[in-house]
Amino acid sequence: MPEVAQVIVGELVGTFLLILLGNGVVANVALRRTLGNNGGWVAVSFGWGFAVGIAALLSGISGAHLNPAVTIGLLIANKHGAFVAGKFVYAPLYIVMQFLGAMLGQLLVYLAYFKQYQTTIEKDKILATFSTKPVNRSYGWNIVTEIIATFVLMLIVAGTMVIKNLMSIPFTGFNNVTTAIILAIGVTVIGLGLGGPTGFAINPARDLGPRIIHAILPIKSKGTSDWQYSWVPCVGPIIGAALAGGLVRLLNIF
Repeated sequence: MPEVAQVIVGELVGTFLLILLGNGVVANVALRRTLGNNGGWVAVSFGWGFAVGIAALLSGISGAHLNPAVTIGLLIANKHGAFVAGKFVYAPLYIVMQFLGAMLGQLLVYLAYFKQYQTTIEKDKILATFSTKPVNRSYGWNIVTEIIATFVLMLIVAGTMVIKNLMSIPFTGFNNVTTAIILAIGVTVIGLGLGGPTGFAINPARDLGPRIIHAILPIKSKGTSDWQYSWVPCVGPIIGAALAGGLVRLLNIF
């Protein structure tokens, strides 16, 4: 498959699945008249963790970045091997496909829960199925939380690459499964341990893409898209991933 097609298919499909499954869990928990209503934060954290694992497993053709912050972190870490054909030139295409996949995935969440969106009247719960919102709005501390959480995520991504490098070439398929499992566990623990204050966006595409869809869709009780907060889940993850990428490059750990 041509290199460009690998990026498009891998990142588009992977991020599409990530949002469809991840925000699908949130919709099941938050919206009225669902079987998962009021399932709680543990369900959301595990749901997002497994969503990341499945998306990573099925988008290995592109390296499974699934996150603009991770793409930027890998650029800073100077790890060519994380990009298709080892070419950094594809980085902008990665990011475009991540945002597009996130928007398409969110659209299908809306279609899957169409009737529930019509019967839910709580604006905050509707918005929560699209994007993140802090429990206590303090932009400075909210961004610190996102920086820390994404810093940890980026170190986990780096760790999966260390494991891949330690394994022999014939076990590439097993490596992909191992990576998916580690990421699933890692994101679940990040959600349970660090997600409480902000809802752990840790991914600009995961938050901004669906937030744009929220602004566009004609949902009766949706309220505003909270654009005042939208910069936090974009800037915080990028800073966190950049710091982790810089540390990885400084220590040359993989």
